[in-house]
Amino acid sequence: MNVLFALIAGGTAAGFLAGMFGIGGGALVIPILIYIYRDAGLNSTEGIRLAFGTSLATMAFTGLSSFLTHRRRGNVDTPWLRKLFWPAGIGATCGAVLASHIPGIWLALGLAVMLAYFGLKLLFQREQASSHSTVLLRLHLVAGFFSGIAYALAGMGGASVVTFYLTHVGLPLRRAIGTATGVILPISVGTIIGFGVTAGWPHGWRWGYIDLHALLVMSSCSIVASKLGVWAAAALPTQQLRKAFGIFMVALSVKTVVTVFSG
Repeated sequence: MNVLFALIAGGTAAGFLAGMFGIGGGALVIPILIYIYRDAGLNSTEGIRLAFGTSLATMAFTGLSSFLTHRRRGNVDTPWLRKLFWPAGIGATCGAVLASHIPGIWLALGLAVMLAYFGLKLLFQREQASSHSTVLLRLHLVAGFFSGIAYALAGMGGASVVTFYLTHVGLPLRRAIGTATGVILPISVGTIIGFGVTAGWPHGWRWGYIDLHALLVMSSCSIVASKLGVWAAAALPTQQLRKAFGIFMVALSVKTVVTVFSG
């Protein structure tokens, strides 16, 4: 596999999906990076941790680009973003520090479970409708913290947690997705801090468990592609795309497990 091509393709696809579905894109980036690092000869745990840290750092740029585009379209609820911003960042920092000490195989299995769950959800669940729960209204600190720690430990799902929460406290789906892209930023910054400080100061092409070369290539591609994803969310038949992406995520879950256990 051409490494540069894989990084460009992964960053582009991750950005597109972030803009379209309000997800961080780790579903694509992490398996690609695991394969690259495994092919480069890194041991399983080191490669998986590096893939997690790099992917989550990349999503800071993707999330910011998607957020700015959604905000221009009026799809961001600022009061809710303020409520969830800091709890999500704190949760992500805690989760990243914890993840840097967990054996790589468990991180990969957590990713595979999340891939399968969200893939099946896209396949079989109808598009979320908004509802209104007075109980959930009081749990915004818990929701924000949980979205951050889940994202750091499983490599994805943080923005999906936020979208699910916001649709159940009364926000329309499109506005919930736009607001969730704003929460990706503090989550990613939190994971950069957590994964970055766990393995010393920057050296060569790495800072802790963050690959600076991959970060530069993938984030550049994802910023451009995220704008296309926001446009596609409004212009394309999203139901068919949801199903296609659902099938892809389930297949990726199986591939992640096979890759890890065959190493």
